[in-house]
Amino acid sequence: MISFEAITKLFSFDLQGKYCIEIEFSIMDSSKYQSCGMGKMPDKENIGKDLYWFGLMPDGSEEFSYDNFQDFSCAPVFDGKSLKEIWSKIEILEIDGCDPEERFYAYL
Repeated sequence: MISFEAITKLFSFDLQGKYCIEIEFSIMDSSKYQSCGMGKMPDKENIGKDLYWFGLMPDGSEEFSYDNFQDFSCAPVFDGKSLKEIWSKIEILEIDGCDPEERFYAYL
């Protein structure tokens, strides 16, 4: 399992204005959050800035974006709880379409 400290390091990776990080995950013991996404990408409207985002429902009904990791990780988007609060229940399925452990270490 990737620790919250480690995921914080992953999200601090410099995208150099052209790369993206995309993570597919589920929340254990939750039927609602089984195929979710989160990531970081360059903000096309604010050059030099990044967007941190969640896509929680396949129909796009729960999409959220933030301009910094602090707000992203502390936003109560999971039925009133934040990513930081539920991290121990997160199961990372893929990072950029690859095995989570292998891809995670590629960023570090």
